[in-house]
Amino acid sequence: MKGQGRPIWIMVTLLLAMVVGITMYQILQKTQSQKTFDQMMNEIDIGTAEVQLHDICERWRENGYVAGVSEDDLSRASAYAVVLNYFTKDEFDSGERLSPCDCTVYLYSKGYLTRLDAEKEYDPDECHEKANEIAEAKKLY
Repeated sequence: MKGQGRPIWIMVTLLLAMVVGITMYQILQKTQSQKTFDQMMNEIDIGTAEVQLHDICERWRENGYVAGVSEDDLSRASAYAVVLNYFTKDEFDSGERLSPCDCTVYLYSKGYLTRLDAEKEYDPDECHEKANEIAEAKKLY
């Protein structure tokens, strides 16, 4: 009867190690995705900011703004949006990221989205300040 308890302890130890490993991986991923704006600028190509932002926003929109974009993509898109003046550096540094509404305003302002579609998707309460300013200038209500 003494030997019957050991396999359970081995199993519990392995499960605990797995849980700790998964937790550490998630913490590491979250830490890596929360880079400062200056760190992000060193890693991205500012010359292609418009193309990159378009690609990310379009992919996100095609997936109903619920999938298709990773946290890293969203961080990069937010940095591109700062460069293109659709988002502020302060918002980026405080952890804010591009919203679906911000992408809608961007796509509409660049002619990639019809006015009707943009009006359906635009919500001034969900957009950030700069995107709302652009939407107002374009008379998107």
